[in-house]
Amino acid sequence: MNISRLIPTLFAALVLAVTPFLSLDAQAQSSNAYDIDRNISGTTKPYPVNISGLSGEALKILQFDLEVGGCDIVSKDSANYLVTASNKENIIGKLTDKTGSIRFFNRSYKNGTTRTQVHALAADIIKALTGADSIFGNKIAYCINTATDKNEIYIADFDGSNPHKLTNDGSMIRGLTWGPDNESLFFCSYRAGNPDIYRQDLRTGKRTRIAAYLGLNTSPAISPDGKKIAMILSKGGSPDLYVANIDGTNLKQLTNTKGDESSPCWSPDGTKICFSSRQSGASRLYVIPAGGGQMKQIKTSGVGSATEPDWSPDGKSIAFTTTTRHSFQICVVPSQGGVVEVLAEGASPNWASNSRTLIFSRKSGKKSSLVMLDVPTKKSKIIGSVTGSATQPCWTR
Repeated sequence: MNISRLIPTLFAALVLAVTPFLSLDAQAQSSNAYDIDRNISGTTKPYPVNISGLSGEALKILQFDLEVGGCDIVSKDSANYLVTASNKENIIGKLTDKTGSIRFFNRSYKNGTTRTQVHALAADIIKALTGADSIFGNKIAYCINTATDKNEIYIADFDGSNPHKLTNDGSMIRGLTWGPDNESLFFCSYRAGNPDIYRQDLRTGKRTRIAAYLGLNTSPAISPDGKKIAMILSKGGSPDLYVANIDGTNLKQLTNTKGDESSPCWSPDGTKICFSSRQSGASRLYVIPAGGGQMKQIKTSGVGSATEPDWSPDGKSIAFTTTTRHSFQICVVPSQGGVVEVLAEGASPNWASNSRTLIFSRKSGKKSSLVMLDVPTKKSKIIGSVTGSATQPCWTR
């Protein structure tokens, strides 16, 4: 008998024998092993989940959260994972595999409202299935169009609930982004007759003008450490990229091209800035050292134009908008450049903190809706609770 041929078989048998005795934590950490099937395109298939025991608003919230997180809500017969929950006094939830033999967790959620308890349950489910941290406690800022050239800023929970109006400028607002510690918002407003950059403190309501040079002042982008601001100014002629301290002081020009620059975003380590430029004709993506230096084009094979870039928090990908004859499309490319993957129709993509979920706007007729997309599964969900024509969404940092 050839013993060497038996070693792989014996090893496989040993693994199967030991697997049932794995701790629940170990089972949860390796949960992706149960859903390794992928679509032909390479996209991960949604996680088939069945929910039982919940009703009313609690069930609707959990379904929305899980669908945003890359799950399909299916019948028990079609499910690979079972969520058993109740909401008589507070939310109690359990996640198992379809046989019930593998239990990922069984927990009670007592803090906060029913909504916050369900969000916490959903966060635990998504963490067990995907390994991704929760985004359900995040907030979004966005603009609601009030006229053809006018809009106002709103802030809401991640799913559009509990919205409140922040501005009453009666003018055009562009380039919306969160400030340090999510305690302020930066944006460009035409309220004074010129496109100027403002910072509005969310605690006090105080508004400070950061850039008000002659011409265009727009597209504020805050560095990861919250100390610097990148922006597009046309004070020197054509729109170029500048960097300054967070209060607008110590201004430094980074680009000086004949083409228009737009939409800067920072690398997660704060050493580089990605932006769109028309210096070669069509809009392309470029990267430049944050302290100044030579700009370098990022290869985006497969699309004709690239605007509105946003760098994922994990540093691996850049989402952006491309234009076709009939629509705008959300795309993603490796941060070093390469082949582009088209994800969905829409514009103005913004990464969530989990580097997995994108929020963007999608126009249908005269109205724009906010959409969340789970990038690995390409599963999207319209935020129906956001009323009006909504654009320029961005997550808390």
